[in-house]
Amino acid sequence: MPARRPAGRGGPARARDRVRVLVAAEIPMTQPDNADELSAAYARGLDAGRIEQRLQGHDEHLRRINGSIDSMTQALRSLTEELRGNVTLFSANVTAGRRDASERDRIAAVRVEEAGIVESQRTVRWTAWQRGFAVVGAIVLVVNFGLGLYLAFGR
Repeated sequence: MPARRPAGRGGPARARDRVRVLVAAEIPMTQPDNADELSAAYARGLDAGRIEQRLQGHDEHLRRINGSIDSMTQALRSLTEELRGNVTLFSANVTAGRRDASERDRIAAVRVEEAGIVESQRTVRWTAWQRGFAVVGAIVLVVNFGLGLYLAFGR
């Protein structure tokens, strides 16, 4: 709790307050003749002040809305640019994919043709006399095997 100042010592501010109190005490309090007009003007001033205050609040609110709309517009612009870039990249990838697919199909067709050529080169057709000779050789081989078994176990 602050210490109290001793009486009689208040400095110039206290002296001014005493003068005001004395001056106010000497003025008689009477109401002017146009008190109704003054109170009506006072009420109009209060109403105008309230309206002005509300308008300032609305102005501030509109500034905030405009600022948020501006930031949203900027965000939409950047998003649009990003989407355009992604669409361009996607389109390039699709085109490259189509080109790659057609290239793969062409390469596969060439490989199939090459495989057919190699297969036809590897495949050897036997003539009729070659087939007959092979059949006779196989029969001789089987008869020889059977004869060998008979002689080995038949005696």
